[in-house]
Amino acid sequence: LEIEAHQKLSYRWVVGEMDTVVTFTLTPTVSGTRLLLVHSGFKPHQKQNFGGARYGWRVMGGKLVDLFTRLQAVDTR
Repeated sequence: LEIEAHQKLSYRWVVGEMDTVVTFTLTPTVSGTRLLLVHSGFKPHQKQNFGGARYGWRVMGGKLVDLFTRLQAVDTR
């Protein structure tokens, strides 16, 4: 849906009747880069889908933090 090099990626995620939008935004900070993830478009009757997506993004976010921590440790050696 939208691409801004090194700043933003937004796409439709369609699974069955669920039609949502996922947007990743990168913002420079003093200490590095902030990643903002917004997954929008869930309808009121899709509470289970929303809960599953929230759980999945938390798990993947945790794995991403772990990866960056390991990469940072390697980089400082």
